[in-house]
Amino acid sequence: MYAMLDLESFKQFWGKNFSDISIHNTHFIIGVSGGVDSIVLTHLMHTLQADFTIAHVNFQLRGAESVRDENFVRNFATQLKIPIEVHTCETAKYAETNKMGIQHAAREIRYAWFFSLIESTTIKEKKPVVLLTAHHANDQVETILMHLFRGTGIHGLTGIPIRRADVVNIIRPLLFFNKAAIKTYAKFNGLHYVEDSSNEKEDYTRNLIRLNILPTLETIFPMVNENILATAERIKEAQKIVNESVDLFWKKGLKQKKGIPSIAIDYWEKIKGNGTYTWGLIKKYGFKPQQIEEVHKLLVAGKGAYIAGESYKLIHWDGHIQIVNIHSQKYFLTIPKSTENLQIELGMLTFEWIEGGLVDIDKDPHFAYVDAQKIEWPLLLRSWEPTDYFYPLGLRKKKKLNHFLGSLKLSPKHKEQTLVLCTGTRIFWIVGKRIDDRFKISPATQTVLKISWQEIM
Repeated sequence: MYAMLDLESFKQFWGKNFSDISIHNTHFIIGVSGGVDSIVLTHLMHTLQADFTIAHVNFQLRGAESVRDENFVRNFATQLKIPIEVHTCETAKYAETNKMGIQHAAREIRYAWFFSLIESTTIKEKKPVVLLTAHHANDQVETILMHLFRGTGIHGLTGIPIRRADVVNIIRPLLFFNKAAIKTYAKFNGLHYVEDSSNEKEDYTRNLIRLNILPTLETIFPMVNENILATAERIKEAQKIVNESVDLFWKKGLKQKKGIPSIAIDYWEKIKGNGTYTWGLIKKYGFKPQQIEEVHKLLVAGKGAYIAGESYKLIHWDGHIQIVNIHSQKYFLTIPKSTENLQIELGMLTFEWIEGGLVDIDKDPHFAYVDAQKIEWPLLLRSWEPTDYFYPLGLRKKKKLNHFLGSLKLSPKHKEQTLVLCTGTRIFWIVGKRIDDRFKISPATQTVLKISWQEIM
């Protein structure tokens, strides 16, 4: 059964779930729409003499009703003598410009403003700032069903988290109280609130679930809401066990190769096709659940194949999947055999094949002449690493690249920008400086690969 909502039960719930957040040594920002949920939450925090700011967003979606809501919240803040911040936005225009649904747009606008408000308030208050939202148990049930119907992994079935701390601190102190308990509290305390007429329309998925699907399910399963919430709690426990197993697996398998996080494909294939394990890794690098199957295909793709997310690439390279930060200052580019010119910020590489093996060698270090038969494609152009070594032309023994670059007495910036061309795991050219002796042309060479480097000064 749901808990009755009063000041004492609210305090007990807070102590059980948010004992690390002091009500009296924290500044709270409370998202207040004017509806019963946020009005009750605000009243509870005010009764507890918490320090907080009311934050209201006018989405300008309901004409005069939106203006009414804003005025109501402003008057409510004045009555309580609580500071208020109001953000007015053209939600419909934002949704059209960004090609997204109204509800998605409203959520994005709301939280972006909340986050900026938290940042500015933190500077002003000089103490912890926490965002409170008035999500309740009925919201939780609706969210879980929406995730289930859309298709979700185990995480989606746990519903709305009671707290988040990944971006900013967000807590939801009403999440285990239902709508009926909240309305009873409002009536008992004589609280007034506004009703959002759009909540009675079936235009939105959430409304359809609340107005039609759940009432129908309740005729078959009278305890459907309680059962869904209880199941979500058990799923959270199961998720914790799964997460621990998944995290341990990747902790053992993730290695650093030349400064690049890498996972051996044969290690990955121990859990071949397991989307839960794959998602446990790639979500940390900004990839989406829809890309899980692409990642599985990458394991059997050709060398140099890759999948890109917003911030990282997963690259199939020498029996490993390498995780490369797209925004890093370091280079990590695969070069297919069909490439004639490759332009990057530091300069341009040009590739030319010369048949017959006879060639007049230009001794300028910006040109490399190597035996094409000793080269495997695709090539890899990357920034050098302190652990790199090669066999400088004319020497029979290897030398640490760090020592070689030191002998050239380069400026720190020039040294940092040094690139290497690799075939497989071996370096064959310190770009613009020296080729590796193992790849030099010889009387037996039939095809010469000539590579030119035009550096941007």
